[in-house]
Amino acid sequence: MAGNPRPPGVRWETGEAQAHRKGGPGLLLAGLSLSVYLFAPFYILQFLSLFVFFVILGARLYSEYLLRNLRVLRRDPEIRCFRFEWTDVELLVENRGRMPAFMLALGDRPGNLAVFRDHKKLCTLPGRSRLVFLWKAHCSERGIGSLGPAQLRCADPLGLFPFSASALETTRLVVYPAPGTIALNSPGGIPLGRLPSRNPLYEDLTRRRSLREYRRGDEPRRINWKASIRLHSASGAPQFLVNEYEAAVSYPLVVFLNLDPYEYRLHKRELWFERAIEGAAALCLMASQERQDLGIILYKPWEKGEDSTTGTGPCTVIKPGPLTLLPILERLAGIKRPKGPAEGELPGGSVRALLDQGKRLPYGTRLVYTGPELRDEDYLALSVLRAYHLSLECLVLDERRLGPLGPGNTPRYQMREGGRDIL
Repeated sequence: MAGNPRPPGVRWETGEAQAHRKGGPGLLLAGLSLSVYLFAPFYILQFLSLFVFFVILGARLYSEYLLRNLRVLRRDPEIRCFRFEWTDVELLVENRGRMPAFMLALGDRPGNLAVFRDHKKLCTLPGRSRLVFLWKAHCSERGIGSLGPAQLRCADPLGLFPFSASALETTRLVVYPAPGTIALNSPGGIPLGRLPSRNPLYEDLTRRRSLREYRRGDEPRRINWKASIRLHSASGAPQFLVNEYEAAVSYPLVVFLNLDPYEYRLHKRELWFERAIEGAAALCLMASQERQDLGIILYKPWEKGEDSTTGTGPCTVIKPGPLTLLPILERLAGIKRPKGPAEGELPGGSVRALLDQGKRLPYGTRLVYTGPELRDEDYLALSVLRAYHLSLECLVLDERRLGPLGPGNTPRYQMREGGRDIL
């Protein structure tokens, strides 16, 4: 058996399960029956022992036949869900042979899930049939992990030669932060989202987006004559191209998430650390519902991040764009809780990073700080960002009751310690 190729979909287990398969009761009975056949003086005993030997041999072949024809497949190579939600994990068990599989036990490994339900099943699978195995998992913790491999145990009808196999495939599990509801009023009357309109008065003529073909009713001043001449010289047919511009009411939202454990109070540090991540996720979901371009800056001084300019640094930056919600939620799901502050890190590092990253953001960006409460001098230092035409707001965590405005007239919102409502 060592030289046979492994069937697709399953692999032999190693260790105790494989040793039990080789040294099961079937081999012992086969050896005893063969000894009786060789050394017994009576023909009736030889006949019975030979009959038992062939029965055991048939059971052995039956077990090998089942192992080669049973397959375990996963319906979903990747599962994405939010924290505190139940999700369905679906497996497909196939019996491609003609012999039924008795005493078929199927189980799936839940990975790092703390709570799970109905992840094991015992049944009989007839020949040329399949079975859908569905179990539910409760995602009690945020993170990125895997489910599986699935364990398959079966035996011949006599139970003399049990075998065990595990599926090669696993399911990637991404658990986003717990969803929360939040609604922030836009400062200065700037509405959220991209408001579609056919009226060119609602477009910013300084922010050209793309080119399109001329349609009846377009104003002549919107024609891009240089691009039209190049297209005419290339194709030989007269054709006009018209400029399209960004909507004037569309401004990107960038979330700055402060993950420096040095700046969190020791009391309830883990609780507030997770709550800040949930607040950032709620802001991202709010911007996505309003069809707003979204970006995020993760300040993690204990890790080597990806800075948008230098390529290294304490900040991981995802630039604002229209299709960034899923990458941002996946980054938030993969954040690990630090054990302590970074070595050599001093308080105020997040403010310096916020000032440095804010200078690189596009014009009119709505920048929202998310994290622990800042000091008065930090609010005054961050007021410099107004010179770069940014609107700065703070979504902070603090046990004290805070006012709506911080020092320097910075809009400030206070997060609740728990619950679905962030504010």
